[in-house]
Amino acid sequence: MNTNKGGGDMFSFLIFLGVLCPIVCMVVLLMLRLIDQELDFLELENARVKLEKELQESEYHQLNQRIQPHFLFNALNSFLSLTRIGRYEEMVRGMERFSLFLRYKYQEKDVLVPFHTELTHTENYVSIQQLRFGNRLLVTYDISPMLDSVMIPPYTLQTLVENAFKHGLDKKSGEKVLHIHFTREGNWVCLRVMDNGPATINDHDLKNGVGLDNIHRRFQLLFDLRSELSLTKNTEGYTVAKAKWPYIPGDEGL
Repeated sequence: MNTNKGGGDMFSFLIFLGVLCPIVCMVVLLMLRLIDQELDFLELENARVKLEKELQESEYHQLNQRIQPHFLFNALNSFLSLTRIGRYEEMVRGMERFSLFLRYKYQEKDVLVPFHTELTHTENYVSIQQLRFGNRLLVTYDISPMLDSVMIPPYTLQTLVENAFKHGLDKKSGEKVLHIHFTREGNWVCLRVMDNGPATINDHDLKNGVGLDNIHRRFQLLFDLRSELSLTKNTEGYTVAKAKWPYIPGDEGL
């Protein structure tokens, strides 16, 4: 009897294995398929993220390369005027600054640059405007030397200054005042460009793809929601363009 019982147990065990093995195999195959699908999904997601990043980089560089034609026309007219009245040395200096301005505009490919680099580029721009307005243009700077190496998206300061000329100072008779203020506020840096032009807030090009809207879009690509851009009038009637973004020391650029 014991032999028959042992044989019955063995038979039952074999039947159990015969039923269990296919189930286990199916589960293993299903898991392998799910893992394979997950790997395919991750590959597609990585490809999507890479493509999205490439598209954003392409858009970012396209935004960087935009230059307002009215500045080119004004600069060329200034050089022609200086030539006509025989002020050749000023014309040559202006052309040198203009050449440096264009070189930076079309050769700078970095996502972030040290502030002192952006400031030099902006000073080249301002020097060309000073050829137009002479002593009527007063430009002041309030910048801590401690912030010279802070990282900034290229063309941010120059675009704010250009916006101030296009929509304010170009239309201002008499003395034209431009003030540039750059400070650190905790984990942020804040850049303010103020002008005494007559323009209202609605006169500034906020929505046509250049100027402040250009900066806003580049800030979105770089910092997501961790940035701020605004345009206001202060109590003295000055137009104040303010850009604010995370503090990034020079050795921690993106």
